Amino acid sequence: MDIFMRRVALAATEDDVKVELAKILHRAPFQLEPLLNFDVTFFKNHNPRGKVGILTLPTENAGHIFLRSYGTAGVRVKGSNILFSLSDKPLNEEKVKILNSRPWRDPQQLKLEKEQRTREGKPYPLTSYAFGHFLADGTFSSEFVAEGTADIACDLERRMVRFTLRKQGQPSDDDDIVTIMLSLTLHPSTMIVSYPPKSIDSIVESGAAEEPIIFIKANTFPFFATETHFQSAFGDQIDTRRSQGLIPGVPMPPGCFSLVCTFADEDDKEAFVYAAQSRFNLRRTVRHGVVRIRDNTSARHATGPDFDFLSELPFELAFEVEKAITNWTLKFTDSRSLRGELDRLCDTHGAAAAPIFRRFISLLEDEGGNRQTRRRRGQRRNRAAPTTLEERLKHATELYLEEQARPRGRLAPALPSPGVSYSYHMILTPTRYILEGPVADQSNSVLRRFGNHECFLRVSFQDENRSKLRRDLETSITDLLQKRYRPVLLSGCSVAGRRYQMLGYSMSGLKEHSLWFVTPFEDDEGGLLGAEKIRKSLGNFSGLSHQPARLGARWSQAFSATDPSITLELEEIRTIDDIKSPENKVMTDGCSPISTELARAIWRANQRTKKRPARGRTPSAYQFRLGGAKGMVVQDPTLEGRVVCLRPSQVKFEAPDHRTFDIQSTSLRPKSMFLNRPLIVVLEYLGASSERIIELQQRSIDEAQSVQRSFVNASKVLQQHGLGTSFHLPSLLRNMANVLNLKIYDERDRSDEPEGLYNDLIANTLHCAETHILRELKYRAHIAVPGSFTLLGVSDEWDCLAEGEIFATIHDEKTGLYQEITGPVAITRSPQIHPGDVQTVTAVRRRELEHLTNVVVFSCRGNRALSSCLGGGDLDGDDFNLILDPKLVHEENKTPGEYVSLPIKRTEHACGIEDVVAFIFDYIEADLVGQIAISHLRFSDLADPSCDDCLRLAELASQAVDFQKTGTPVKFQDLPRNRNRVKPDFLAREGADLNSDQYYASQKLLGQLFRRVPVKDWIPPEWNETHTPSGGEIVEHALRQIGLYGLGLSLAAPSDELQDEMEHLLDDYCQRLFAIATTHTASKNKDIHVSESELVSGTIMANWSDHHRRREAVGAMNLQVHPRAGACRKSRNAREQRGWTRGRRGSRLHRGRGLGRRGGRLLPGDATDCGNIQAGVGIVVRGGDSAEGRAGVVRAPEFWADRIGADVGACQSGTTAGVIAWKVPCNVEAGSSERAVVTY
Repeated sequence: MDIFMRRVALAATEDDVKVELAKILHRAPFQLEPLLNFDVTFFKNHNPRGKVGILTLPTENAGHIFLRSYGTAGVRVKGSNILFSLSDKPLNEEKVKILNSRPWRDPQQLKLEKEQRTREGKPYPLTSYAFGHFLADGTFSSEFVAEGTADIACDLERRMVRFTLRKQGQPSDDDDIVTIMLSLTLHPSTMIVSYPPKSIDSIVESGAAEEPIIFIKANTFPFFATETHFQSAFGDQIDTRRSQGLIPGVPMPPGCFSLVCTFADEDDKEAFVYAAQSRFNLRRTVRHGVVRIRDNTSARHATGPDFDFLSELPFELAFEVEKAITNWTLKFTDSRSLRGELDRLCDTHGAAAAPIFRRFISLLEDEGGNRQTRRRRGQRRNRAAPTTLEERLKHATELYLEEQARPRGRLAPALPSPGVSYSYHMILTPTRYILEGPVADQSNSVLRRFGNHECFLRVSFQDENRSKLRRDLETSITDLLQKRYRPVLLSGCSVAGRRYQMLGYSMSGLKEHSLWFVTPFEDDEGGLLGAEKIRKSLGNFSGLSHQPARLGARWSQAFSATDPSITLELEEIRTIDDIKSPENKVMTDGCSPISTELARAIWRANQRTKKRPARGRTPSAYQFRLGGAKGMVVQDPTLEGRVVCLRPSQVKFEAPDHRTFDIQSTSLRPKSMFLNRPLIVVLEYLGASSERIIELQQRSIDEAQSVQRSFVNASKVLQQHGLGTSFHLPSLLRNMANVLNLKIYDERDRSDEPEGLYNDLIANTLHCAETHILRELKYRAHIAVPGSFTLLGVSDEWDCLAEGEIFATIHDEKTGLYQEITGPVAITRSPQIHPGDVQTVTAVRRRELEHLTNVVVFSCRGNRALSSCLGGGDLDGDDFNLILDPKLVHEENKTPGEYVSLPIKRTEHACGIEDVVAFIFDYIEADLVGQIAISHLRFSDLADPSCDDCLRLAELASQAVDFQKTGTPVKFQDLPRNRNRVKPDFLAREGADLNSDQYYASQKLLGQLFRRVPVKDWIPPEWNETHTPSGGEIVEHALRQIGLYGLGLSLAAPSDELQDEMEHLLDDYCQRLFAIATTHTASKNKDIHVSESELVSGTIMANWSDHHRRREAVGAMNLQVHPRAGACRKSRNAREQRGWTRGRRGSRLHRGRGLGRRGGRLLPGDATDCGNIQAGVGIVVRGGDSAEGRAGVVRAPEFWADRIGADVGACQSGTTAGVIAWKVPCNVEAGSSERAVVTY
């Protein structure tokens, strides 16, 4: 019998309940010989009153006796009285059968046995296994196996779920005699499959399985590696190499992330699950009934599908088709069956074919059951659901055309500037490739010059967890690079039936293992342009023909992300010499002057391309690209006319025909200055006040925690950290406080009627912001230093600064800040690794430099440029940190490091693309910059930055940074070795178990700072179907208090036509933001997405193994969200009238949220007993000078916009976030439906 349990204490576990129930069920009047077996299972979801679950007893008689005695009286466990009642669900007969066939086992004794086995760490043998994935109906599709004996374990040392497959290795007939002789001594070859805990969604069990089976449900592929044991002169050796799959050379089927395991017995299964839960905190899910397994392994060794047929389709459509197949939304065979329909789609709808197909795929994903979405407006209740793929495609076409036929409201935004373009991406991991796009991306001069953006493809090499591929002490990636990645760079890759060849990379792209590919296309004159022709057109590289690394570096200048300005005339470019020291060292490395007239012309041209051009003065300096030249230019008022000077240190190759002045960055505004871990290590060694750094950290902690207590505080903190900018969240929150006089609801207010606004989306958004800031404080020591700044460096062209002097003036026209810096200043640049990387200098005032703002001017006197003393910096665009806090400024400088560069790698023959490719793989395998930085932090914690090991690492770091240009790597074996594998706690990754023996509590300042930050892993909660507050009535009351009628405004309801249009707009907005939400996840799993509050705040809460990758993903996400929000703001200004919308009941969308719909018109502020629907309010204003009398039409004077402020906020409905007219928050709430701070 199944008995429903409710009000179980939140602190209680299943074993806690079993122990207490055993005291009752194992005495009279219940069966005593043998003891009654029973089971307790908690449900995944619960309410604030407690957990709920099922008690399963083996007989009906026992169940009736128990309910008569304890049904209403309950059983007390962990301080809460559990109530019982007969379950209204069908009896799980399979589970009852299992209970009757197995003896009772004491859960406490079982726990002791499991704990002992976990500590022993022994693997558990498997009788069978298979890789596969779950289908929409809950069935598991088993798709890939290989011969051998398998076992599985929780590897506590490596913190991995480790699956091992052993098979006998055999020599090949083609191997030489040495290889054959060696192979004869081999032990059985072993495949190692490692799941990081973060990649596992849950451990799934069947509640009625007869065999001891579990499913490891994962979000992405695990790591595959081969492990070979052999004998050598040094004894037993293990050779571990990364592999691209379970069988080398055989691709894994798409989407087969998960693993089904059958254990030898029930005890092994329970012991493994216990270890996974207790050590890795993995979630255990027990499904009602038997999980069916469908055997689809017969075609497991088939090669990948042939996409050549896509070459006959337009690229945009072909790309969408292949993307759908690789995401396993559409089967390859189904795509072939749709071929005729796709041709007709192109013939009939032309360029609209691709967006129509995207809508079609979106409908398929909705039907798949993996995400619950709101019913789209086009899906009418009285319309028969399409069944065949052809009917679904036709239905998607009708929906798309219906939307496009509307007079306005489409939200496909125009690109914000020529510096941004739509691009197509491919991510290549060891096991799969992922297609993304078209997505908004930073443009470069190649894309702007040649157009045809669909012919360019950005290819990124990544590991399964989105981190960079890296070697380590135990595992080699050489084979993986040779077999998986090298053929792609040498021979190209096929996407959408087109062949793409490697073109080039930017220097920042190379660091992230990202490169540009191109497929041949016709130029304006009908000639065919391919990779080789494009590279040759970039400039004259004859002087670099034997230096592959430097050749690639020079190509990279054309691929740097830039904004265009104007094209210069030849006579406007002047060549001048570098300023050198008496020892012939360059003092102006990368910097030269530009006339004020030309600087202004460049700025005007650049700002004309912006939708929101910057106001005020022209920046003092530009970081630029101009043909074959790069670096900085600084305004020189003494230069007359339009002229820019270039120095030999700036000109890297000749490209006289390319004279567009491209801007990479400017000195328009100063940047905030933040401490980081390497800088704190050096400052602590130099004698900076530890108490002051702790004080600054506490200030940052307090500021982060204040965002949920005050709209004003939240506005300031979000502005400082650049969060929520796509939705203008800082100004929205500021105006909610200053204009509407609203304050945040404080849950600590225990009064009967606590005051304040509680909006679920705003609350979660601010929680995202707080968690993001605290996480940066804890894991990166990202501590703000008020009154200190980060500035671009330029040279003293007027020779007015003495050695050891700098000049800097801060002027932020947006905030009104103006500060002339004088006196002792600590100056540095990241990364800091040598004690001399932070220097104390004197800031002075000089009349000749008064026109320069937001730059730090370096003296050109002395024997060595100060910039080069700061970690080997130069003046070609480096940022420098100016620390003005006197407690952080040291008195005695340490001698800066100065190292001999490694020789430039040369080839005997004229190098070509093959040599550059060889360098790229050398770089991927031997890039040690990150590893050196971590090693330096470890050695510094054990000693200090002046120890021999740290100084040796500083030298190697300087050489490793130059690897991109020299092509000569730092040798891995040259790194000082720390034989102690235990790390200081501040080096723990996000979510790591700090109580494990992998970490020790560092007593240095970094350790103290790390332990002081109270950050917790937090993910925005799923939608609560019964309570989603928006505070609509509070906002309406605030709106009425500011005198709307006196301003010619009203809260009157809109017309039905406007209401319908608004819902269409909101629906379109939901769809577009959901597409962005599914793109920027660590797993790249189509069924996983970031939350709406993460989109609004501009953060990603999930733990990533590589925080640089997450930062890059956040930047790309914001780049895409920004124009969507802008398009919605723009639609506000259309000629149609504005009004307000109201909540309706409906189904769910993003994280269970959706725009609800239910009949009936709700009046503003009325509470309606229709499924807990509360009326929301909204207000819309637009420019004009009169008020129209029609319902829902409001016009306001132009000054209203200035009075209220800037114009965007956030709404929540489905995946959406919307806008606010003139910054006045508007709300829509439908209790079990949705809430919003809404558009219109």
